[in-house]
Amino acid sequence: MDLKKFRTTEQRWEITVLGGPNTTRQVRPVDEFERELQAWGDSLGIAVRHFQSNHEGKLLEYIHANSKDVNGFLLNPGGLVRVAESLRHVLKDSKKPTIELHLSQREIRGESIFAPSVTGIFAGPGRHAVLGALVSLSLALDDLDFLNPEGTSEINRSHGQPRSLYV
Repeated sequence: MDLKKFRTTEQRWEITVLGGPNTTRQVRPVDEFERELQAWGDSLGIAVRHFQSNHEGKLLEYIHANSKDVNGFLLNPGGLVRVAESLRHVLKDSKKPTIELHLSQREIRGESIFAPSVTGIFAGPGRHAVLGALVSLSLALDDLDFLNPEGTSEINRSHGQPRSLYV
C-alpha cells in the first residue's frame, strides 16, 4: 500500500505512538505490531516510534526526553484514560500535536481527561485506528494552515494547542 500519494509534502515527520497501561494486550504480539507500524510509516513516508509502559512516570520521562525530536504523538492511554492528569499536562506542555487513540469505542465510554487537550481523537476499529490516526496526523502536519510547523496562518495549531471543544 502506497499512502505517500495522499501526502502534499515529502517531509519525513517523526510521530511517536505512546501506549499506557494494559495496551499491549490489544496489540499482541507486540513485535508484530511494531513491524506493522514501521510498514505503515514507510508507506506514508514518515518515521514512527513506539513506546509503551504500564507506568505513567516512564511515559512522562519519555515525552520529556523525546518531544524535541518528534512532530506529534498518538496516545493510547489505556488504564490512564480518566486518571493521568500529569500525562495530560506533559503532552500539552510539549507543544506538539497529540491524537488520543483507542482501539475500541468501549475504551472511551464515559469521559476522557485528555479530550479537552488533544488535537483529535480516534477510536476503533482495532489496529486500523492506529493507521487512521497516522494518516490523519501526517496529512494535518503537511497542511500549512493546520499543523505544519512552518505555517503562519491564524488557524495554524502547530504549537499543539487545540481550539476549545467547549467554546
